[in-house]
Amino acid sequence: MRTHLTVILLATGLIAVAAPAAADSLTDVLQRKGLLTAGEVAAVQPAPLPKGLQGLSLGGVAYVDYSVGETGAAGGATQSLNRFTLTRGYLTVEKELLPWMAARTTADIHQDGDEDWKFRLKYLYAELRPGDAGPLTQMKAEIGLGHIPWLDFEEHINPYRAQGTMAIERAGIFNSADLGLSLRGDFGGALAGAEGRTGNRHYTGRYGSWHVGVYNGGGYHAKEKNDNKLLEGRLTVRPLPDALPGLQLSYLGITGKGNVDPGPDYTVNTVMASYEHPVGIVTAQYFQSTGNAAGSWTDLSGDGLDTAGYSLFGRLVAPRTHGRLAAFGRYDHFDADRDERVAGDADYDLALAGLSFDLHHHNTVLIDYETVSYGNASGGLGKAPVADNRLGDDQRLQVVYQIQY
Repeated sequence: MRTHLTVILLATGLIAVAAPAAADSLTDVLQRKGLLTAGEVAAVQPAPLPKGLQGLSLGGVAYVDYSVGETGAAGGATQSLNRFTLTRGYLTVEKELLPWMAARTTADIHQDGDEDWKFRLKYLYAELRPGDAGPLTQMKAEIGLGHIPWLDFEEHINPYRAQGTMAIERAGIFNSADLGLSLRGDFGGALAGAEGRTGNRHYTGRYGSWHVGVYNGGGYHAKEKNDNKLLEGRLTVRPLPDALPGLQLSYLGITGKGNVDPGPDYTVNTVMASYEHPVGIVTAQYFQSTGNAAGSWTDLSGDGLDTAGYSLFGRLVAPRTHGRLAAFGRYDHFDADRDERVAGDADYDLALAGLSFDLHHHNTVLIDYETVSYGNASGGLGKAPVADNRLGDDQRLQVVYQIQY
């Protein structure tokens, strides 16, 4: 009855739509005009959410992948590839507890050795927001199983995690989360109009951003096997926020021991230049490590192998598509034993190109073609070198549907 009354009043002009202030609800207006009593207004107000649901948000991301082609095998052979799979499935629950405190839990789908689908924890941390300290702004501390400083940052520049992992993770040096304590923030407040000027609403510090932390070192899917802690830090500078707001220069450093007992020395140094604009993205990075986080890349004496690699990435948005259609490409080179202590020619070269189309709010379809050419001693993507392994080349046509909500 009240709904019908409201429609009639609007239709006959008895309610002036432009009159109420922005904060007024329709029932407030009706009460002021004497058309509803205070009791009637209270009766039609929505019931408050239960306390446990207040400040709660739920989200998910999944990658449904179909790939067809060939994968390399030892001795120069190849194996056929033709499969559907879920390469990722995240379910995230976030809770605002106080203006300066929040919490997050993310479950991550994966297949075990029997190819059974199971959920494991990817993130579970408390987020504290200590406030600004001079030029250090938007600070957030993560306590628990949280982000390490690099991959979340890079994956918010390169939007194609659905295609596969970023270069340094695909090489096998580290993964994206670990148990520990970290602090991150921006330099100099927020860049005005960041999303409209760069196409990115994340990591929007006017002069850049930073992230430092101390971690167990086992990553999110391995227990700590020694008592060493990794020190990790990222520094990103936006040198010309007014003239070139999309230009950023970044450095990542990691030092500690690999996750075995006793652990070999493990260090990482990474530099990246990136430029973002609503019509395109370009990145170039170089990374070098001694060993890897797992502690599995060692020579016969147990010392970490020296590795080096680089990656180039580009994305171009098609005109008149409102940013929905884009072409992208990437080239990686990685050498897992640049000093040839285990074997020479332990490198690989990866190249890919494709198209993506955003159906609705990051629900995206992408199609690409990828090839990987292995050196004679390469163990494969993410693997330690193997003398005279002679892997055949990988090649695949890939179609991915990214589900996001």
